[in-house]
Amino acid sequence: MTSKSGRGNKIEAEIEKCREESNWRRVIELADQLKSSKNFPEALSNFLLGEGKLESYLEEHPPSEANISKAKNGLLDAKKYLEMCSGDATKKVEVSLDALLLLSKLEYACGNYQTALKRLEEAGLHQLTEKTLPTRSLRVVAESYAIEGLCLEKTSQPYSSKGQPADKNDKLIRCFELAGDLTLLYLQEQDKLVSTPSTQSLPSIAASVTTTGSASPLPPNGEENKKMGIILETALQRAPILYMKAGKIEQAINRYRSMLMAVESTATQHLRLTLARQLAEVLLRGCSDNSYFLPSKSSTGERNKSLSNLKAVESPWKPRKYTGSNLFVPTNVNEEIILLLLISEAMAIREAVLSQYPEFTTARTHAYNNATAVYDLLCIALARRKQFQILLEVCINI
Repeated sequence: MTSKSGRGNKIEAEIEKCREESNWRRVIELADQLKSSKNFPEALSNFLLGEGKLESYLEEHPPSEANISKAKNGLLDAKKYLEMCSGDATKKVEVSLDALLLLSKLEYACGNYQTALKRLEEAGLHQLTEKTLPTRSLRVVAESYAIEGLCLEKTSQPYSSKGQPADKNDKLIRCFELAGDLTLLYLQEQDKLVSTPSTQSLPSIAASVTTTGSASPLPPNGEENKKMGIILETALQRAPILYMKAGKIEQAINRYRSMLMAVESTATQHLRLTLARQLAEVLLRGCSDNSYFLPSKSSTGERNKSLSNLKAVESPWKPRKYTGSNLFVPTNVNEEIILLLLISEAMAIREAVLSQYPEFTTARTHAYNNATAVYDLLCIALARRKQFQILLEVCINI
């Protein structure tokens, strides 16, 4: 009995490791093995099979409107297993909540947005306590908030009172902000698991490239974006956009700053280029010298700590942020715009695709468009300030 128990514990530990690494094929294999074991709860094995089948399918067919018809047939098996362990809460409390959250993701992939919202309501998503979560749970909860926001956008109804649009917009933003914070934290924790450096400092970026091209002729590894997934990547960018649509420019700027102050992870390196460029554009378009406001202390961290120290934030659902006395904090709008665009330029150069092979056409075009957008904004920003000498140097180095 001892040896059987030990073997079972070993398999369970391997399952958890595979779940954290998103090795769903192996999760399904191990869950099938445990399903035949009398000592292993049937509800848990059903959950693992449903989770594995759902996630492995969505890796091949990301949730989008174009894939809805395929998902309705391709996810029937996953739905069957997840529904088996989402009912009797008294007997299956350990997996019932997770099953409901994953079922909401499944319904979203199938285009059943109202049903997805009902699943989240049944799970009590907004009653969850903000506490430290395992890495896999961080992702599930992050995606759940993102899915709620995306479904609310898809199922917008006519409003009968003036107060409702603002209320709905606030709820949307709250969903996307929670999803964004949890996503950044999840990706930071993922970097810990694989024991890779979570950041690459700007000096090392600059040292790795020349002013005429990329350090590598090949496009960046697509696995990094795959790790985040389309749901979380969309959620990260939605909150500031919704703030701007509501005319709340200050809140949009603060949200961009907050995300950019989060400790960089491998999977967010490409996204940071987009966020930095978007913030620079918002400052250029909607912030004058008189209306500019400095980054708050909560964004820049404690001034009396070294750069290597990472401030412990107030909520376990918040990502770690850079802090320290050596951090440069812009003192005016021009400084912040130029800083953002120079950082964006360094990242755009790093991601340039020099290979002319046909299979890299899309990646090469995307990288070129990113770089062009950054240089266009640099030209506008420098010309406004009559910094023609710097502008000339930038153009010469392109």
